[in-house]
Amino acid sequence: MQVRHPAADLHQPDLARRNVILHSLLLMVASSLMLIAIGVFMVFSATAPSSISAVAHDPTTQLFSVALRQLIFAVIGIIGAIVLALIPFQFFKRISPVLLLLGLFLQSLVLLQDGEGVAGNNNWLRIGNAALQPSEFLKLAMIIWLAMMLSRLSLAEIQTYKTIVIPALGFGISIGVVVLGGDVGTGLIFVLIGAGLFWLSGMRARQLVPLAFIFGFAGTILVVIRPSRLYRVGDYLANLFTLPGTITPTQSDYALFAFGSGGVTGAGIGAGKEKWRDLAEAHTDFIFAVIGEELGLIGVVTVILLFLALGWSLLRIAMNHRDRYAQLLAVGAALWLCGQAFANMWVVTGLLPVFGVPLPFVSMGGSSMMATVWMLGVVAATTMDVPGVKESLTVRRGLVRQARALIRRK
Repeated sequence: MQVRHPAADLHQPDLARRNVILHSLLLMVASSLMLIAIGVFMVFSATAPSSISAVAHDPTTQLFSVALRQLIFAVIGIIGAIVLALIPFQFFKRISPVLLLLGLFLQSLVLLQDGEGVAGNNNWLRIGNAALQPSEFLKLAMIIWLAMMLSRLSLAEIQTYKTIVIPALGFGISIGVVVLGGDVGTGLIFVLIGAGLFWLSGMRARQLVPLAFIFGFAGTILVVIRPSRLYRVGDYLANLFTLPGTITPTQSDYALFAFGSGGVTGAGIGAGKEKWRDLAEAHTDFIFAVIGEELGLIGVVTVILLFLALGWSLLRIAMNHRDRYAQLLAVGAALWLCGQAFANMWVVTGLLPVFGVPLPFVSMGGSSMMATVWMLGVVAATTMDVPGVKESLTVRRGLVRQARALIRRK
């Protein structure tokens, strides 16, 4: 029986489009899996001081319990992404309003809880002994919903203020409920995602100027009204062109010490010293500094290249997919994952003030891990709609099985 190749019925332009999207999908999967693997290893390393200290105080405590939870969340995220990739992506378009309302509801519950949340951040929702960060899932829901709303508008409609009132309102409410929880850093990522989607969907740059002034003014007010934020910005401006201080080092200074001691090849996984001393949030927002110290310049460049590869694969999917909604989903994913990644890295290296956002796939955090991996699952679902992609993956899996069977016989 002759097996017909999945590309046999495709015309040349469709075949080229399928090949680009298929290769981009494989690059997206490979780069994200490598980032997840690096993240899990580095969380084990970065949480070593706290884990060893916890066991010393209570011998019944499981060593590396926090890092093991991160591994579990990574597995859950990957399994969830596979399930999402098998769902027709138009289904997400239909349920996007429900997803947004659910995300807003969970984020609103954060504002109703007593106390200051987790570690002084009221952007966490306590559920028994566990904690959930709804803003991470709200990012996912907002991208799915905003892509749906913008995909329904023509270019002329997007360039008219009155036709984008509803998308802008949903976007603004999403930012508002996050900022009211005290997490301005995450609010800035929402602004990056939303503004990028509006602009790339066809909105003129001059239309965004008034919105930029509004957000800039609001951001200034949010910085001024809280002394800790004002101190961070002032410290950043005062030390932007100076060497790291050794008398009263800041968190950014300790991060730079870590990069400096790492050199080219690094001290080795687990051999870093700054995480044992004064580098705060070594396992979350500042894990990039631990990578710089333990894996050196090689590790830092590897992480940067993996995020560039991930962004390139998402943009290639967006440029070659025929469906506008799928294009905006891929663009939204790139803005979120790569935009937040480089914002985090710029903060850690002192190029931006400290505003507290995790490094996607790498920083510790179950909510962040699951939400970011699921975002890629939704993008993967859009590629399954391209003629020949799903069939090509099926053929490749079949070839792998045949090769394994042949090896076993030998």
